[in-house]
Amino acid sequence: MSGRAGLVKALAGLGLVLGVIGSITAFFLSNEGYLPGDAMVRTWATAKDRPGDGEANDSWVVGDVAVRSRFDAVTGFGIADGQDGKKLWEFVPPGRARICGSAPRADEGVLLVAYGTESKAASGGSGEPAPPGKGCSTVVAFETKDGRELWSVPRTVSDGRFAGDGFLEAGGGLALIEHERTEQEKRKPGGNRSLRALDLRTGKARWTAAVPGTCGVWDTSVGEEQVHAVLACGGDDEDASGSDGGGDVELMAAAFDRGTGALKWNVPIDARRPVSTDSKVSIESADPLVLKVVRSSNENAGRETGTFVPFDQDGRTRPGIELSGGYGQVDAAEVVGERMYALAWTYYKGRQYRLIAFDLKTGEEVWNDELDEPAAGLAVRGDRITVLCEWSTQASAITELLVYDAGDGEELDERHFREEAPSGHFFEHDGRIIVAGAAGDHAFTAFERW
Repeated sequence: MSGRAGLVKALAGLGLVLGVIGSITAFFLSNEGYLPGDAMVRTWATAKDRPGDGEANDSWVVGDVAVRSRFDAVTGFGIADGQDGKKLWEFVPPGRARICGSAPRADEGVLLVAYGTESKAASGGSGEPAPPGKGCSTVVAFETKDGRELWSVPRTVSDGRFAGDGFLEAGGGLALIEHERTEQEKRKPGGNRSLRALDLRTGKARWTAAVPGTCGVWDTSVGEEQVHAVLACGGDDEDASGSDGGGDVELMAAAFDRGTGALKWNVPIDARRPVSTDSKVSIESADPLVLKVVRSSNENAGRETGTFVPFDQDGRTRPGIELSGGYGQVDAAEVVGERMYALAWTYYKGRQYRLIAFDLKTGEEVWNDELDEPAAGLAVRGDRITVLCEWSTQASAITELLVYDAGDGEELDERHFREEAPSGHFFEHDGRIIVAGAAGDHAFTAFERW
């Protein structure tokens, strides 16, 4: 009996050891993406980009096409089953022209891109008209599925310099183009930029916005019923930006009728104190209108001071959501319906991240979940929130995917990348995660669950 008891005890001990070893092995295999049901595996990658020149790339996924815009070309890649990132089409600007701007979204499968040739300002200063054909002066509309050019129009520029992105928008069947104004035009009401709407598919002129006399267009976005804008207002009639010696200039929120361009309302962003042009103001959402107002920032520390400001359809402000609060510093946010989903971090031996849902009507938190790993980005699709995480904030690659229920924040899925994914913008397409790489890397890389 004692021999049997000893054998049983030995076998039990061996089973315990094997169980521990198996658990440890399974843990490491899961973390490295080698267990079915826990993994993300690479399915395909496009050819690597040519090296860049330090300028940012823009990326979109529209239907079964992923589009990459660089300074030297706009390229469409097929992402349907069997296409595996195959190059479908490419547009290269003529001569020595460069891609100098694009609309942030491709509405109805139409992408707006601008190109031109940069020139030095004329001797008379930035108000002098640019030489013909200089500056970011041509806007082109492309069909994203095949790269077909639908139409092109000239854009008015002033000094011929590339002023950066933000002057094109697409949505609701409209193409919005912000035009810089010449010195002579600045002396008329309308500020330093005017706003024109064209039919998105044909390029036919629809309307010119009724911008208030001392205001210039700062930023725009098309909503379901209104075209929203940030306007720089004040100073004198020569230049609403204040660069020509005008008086105080304040950034305002405005809405125009989507069908006619008539001004519906124009209100201060902050009722307590003006928002100056030194602040960074961007439109985070058009339905409802939500502005991100950054009054000051410390880029080295990654910290910003400011507020997310929601508006109702009549231009009344709702309770704001601070960029920095008890939940930490908001790093990224996405608005869907009456909620804003945000990634926020606090610092304790590295960045500690949380995923938070805010109610835009009240400004209050709906739920707040702590993440185990530093977050690199989020995307909201339907009732699911996808978050990509890095192993540490010092890492340059994605290692983990998390999925949450948008309603209550419950974690629904956790998966680990077998091969590290590039840290960049990402999209969801037919169950796959498509990550946009940096210049010189693969333009797009696709991963799927395993």
